[in-house]
Amino acid sequence: MKAEEFSLKYPTLQPDGAVVESQLNREIAATLVRLPDDPSLYFDLSEPHLLIPLEQLVNARARERGIVNANRHMLAAAKGNQEKRKPLTVQSLGNELWLVVDGNSTLLNARHSRWRAIPCCTR
Repeated sequence: MKAEEFSLKYPTLQPDGAVVESQLNREIAATLVRLPDDPSLYFDLSEPHLLIPLEQLVNARARERGIVNANRHMLAAAKGNQEKRKPLTVQSLGNELWLVVDGNSTLLNARHSRWRAIPCCTR
């Protein structure tokens, strides 16, 4: 599948509590560098955390500028040019789903890069 044919769809939480499918803007996706599936490159894993499969995570929002900035920060962290970020903060939605409270743009980069799981802390 060519990159331009790839259309990233992901679950988001609506204000009414419904989980619906959203789609990443193709122009934004085209600017993102694919990141190797190795969370230790991007995250400070010194604190207790869970590796949660991406299919169990629901985005609270998607800000285009935030997604691009997260990609740049994750690349810099992987190269040792800036500190690694803390794991995502999530809260349970029930039914084995987790809402991302902090780290939505980071999650979208992981989704774009087709990771299997991402480090999270629950609240």
